[in-house]
Amino acid sequence: MTLKDITYNYLFKSTELFELNKLNRDVNLDIPVVFAFRSTCSIIAGIDDTISYIEKYINENSINIKIVETSCPGLCSFDPVIGVKIPGRTLILLKNLYYYEVFSVFDSILNHFLPDTKFLLAQIYDQKYNSWPEVPDFFSLKQVKIQKRNILEPIKTYSPISITDYFAKNGFKGFAKVLTKLTPSEVCSIIENSELKGRGGGGFFTGKKWRKALENNNNPKYFICNADESDPGSVAGRILIETDPFKLIEGMLIGAYAINASKAIIYVRNTYKLAIERLKKAIEQTKSAGLSGDDIFGSGINLSIEIVTGPVAYVCGEETALISSLEGSRGMPKPKPPYPSDKGFLEKPTIVNNVETIFNIPSIILYGAESFKQTGIKESFGTKLFTISGKVDYPGVYEIELGTSIADVLSAVCDDESVNSIKAVHIGGPSGGFIHPDKFYEKLVFNDSKNKSNDIWFGAGSFVVLNKSNCIVDVCKYFLDFDVNESCGKCIPCREGTRVLYDILKRISERPPTNSKHETLQRFKGVTQLEEIAVVMQETSLCGLGQNAPITIITGLKYFRDEFEEHIYEKKCDAGVCRDLKLYNINIDNCVGCGLCVKRCPADAIIGSLHTAHFIVQERCIKCGNCFKACKFNAVNII
Repeated sequence: MTLKDITYNYLFKSTELFELNKLNRDVNLDIPVVFAFRSTCSIIAGIDDTISYIEKYINENSINIKIVETSCPGLCSFDPVIGVKIPGRTLILLKNLYYYEVFSVFDSILNHFLPDTKFLLAQIYDQKYNSWPEVPDFFSLKQVKIQKRNILEPIKTYSPISITDYFAKNGFKGFAKVLTKLTPSEVCSIIENSELKGRGGGGFFTGKKWRKALENNNNPKYFICNADESDPGSVAGRILIETDPFKLIEGMLIGAYAINASKAIIYVRNTYKLAIERLKKAIEQTKSAGLSGDDIFGSGINLSIEIVTGPVAYVCGEETALISSLEGSRGMPKPKPPYPSDKGFLEKPTIVNNVETIFNIPSIILYGAESFKQTGIKESFGTKLFTISGKVDYPGVYEIELGTSIADVLSAVCDDESVNSIKAVHIGGPSGGFIHPDKFYEKLVFNDSKNKSNDIWFGAGSFVVLNKSNCIVDVCKYFLDFDVNESCGKCIPCREGTRVLYDILKRISERPPTNSKHETLQRFKGVTQLEEIAVVMQETSLCGLGQNAPITIITGLKYFRDEFEEHIYEKKCDAGVCRDLKLYNINIDNCVGCGLCVKRCPADAIIGSLHTAHFIVQERCIKCGNCFKACKFNAVNII
């Protein structure tokens, strides 16, 4: 029996295959099973070496152990994460298990003894098995309790590149429902009724976009997945693809059917090696199963899916720039209207949705619009993935129910001491802004453009936590530097505006060459210019990059103006980050000429003979502070 025959029987005739796969996947085996939660994050953390040593342990001890490579649970601070299920015991999850600890940890676990507590993350409670004493339930962890996992599974105990394993989770049942029971118009209506909004930052109603493309009679049509996740603070799309490539494919097949498109394209950044590898394998199996290609199961529907890799370009997150890149041109945005749903790829009607948006589609079709609306709050239904990083104890990718407060999220990802030191949260990446602690009661919802009191703009979902060791001016400068380099240069407000904003920030974060009133006035005028240029950019830039780039500046000035003024007037950075504001000087009365500062200086900026007072050549000094740390006689001063 071919995979196509199996698929047909499973989707259209019986549930026999589902039951069969359920048995195959059941971890209640008579041999131990090891689950390797492998993703790009865990590979960086060293999981491949850990897997290699587990295999070495198995071979050296001649033990029959099954290893299942699965995908990341999103809790990056615990990588590498390994799950172990031994007969009669619940599945136990081990955190930060590096290769050099494998032998001792497995000696303990396989003999029913707990290893050192530093490796114990949690266990998956199941009444059928004996639990491990004093090991918490995975779902009781605060990092898990804060989440509502609808599209990202909490713990995946099966292969992300096995289509039959995906079947066992009701995979492609939504697409089968579409093929046998729904017209394209009915599919659009379901998505419209769900009020699903695009998760890429714009927050447009997905169903309305689809409807517009469906009603356009210009053929052929194209359905595109935007997997070009160029926000430096977000990896949610990559995690989703690596975890469940078949769900992305199913969502795209449904979307293509809904607009009468015959071709679907996944535009993914070329640095996502593992995601691309898993996508290719998933597409091959989907085609072999007869779920894509010509005349799918005799329905007369023709749908093909292909992958196109693109360069890492932030501007290609904008749909018209992405389409230009797909067509072989430089990725540059175009004025709208016309929108891609009217005239997009190759001048034909095109829908562009991001990865997270598409991931919501299969369950909405299978279980209905009202089921989707059980999560979240009015006008912000469902969940949103946030890549949480910065000054937190538990960074990772978190699926948060919309309507959850920022304070609740922070309590889950930070320990008490860390929470108390938070200065701000920056949401939305280069196009986002700062949230002040006074606003942490705000709920994570889609920003209503009419409600100007709400500063929250999701963007791709980056969520960076800042504390007192972070300088707001420096963070603004970082994002403006990114925007300068990523601007396509097509429109003047963005091309010149981002550069001028960056130059102003650079000037006020450096010590002026003189202390003249003119220098101080110039630095003060810079702040006024920041606000003026920001307004012009928002009103006149061609695309979202230029329109949103000033938001970081605007919210920074709104909530942390004192830090900007401190840099200008006092020439000081309390966080100690803007080292170019510092001036190191040696007090010759205290200097004994020991030479320690000379040895520690990487720039050869300190001169002087042994046992005589030393001097700092300011033109060479790189403000690293090594001399200040090295001096034991309080001779080095910071001015």
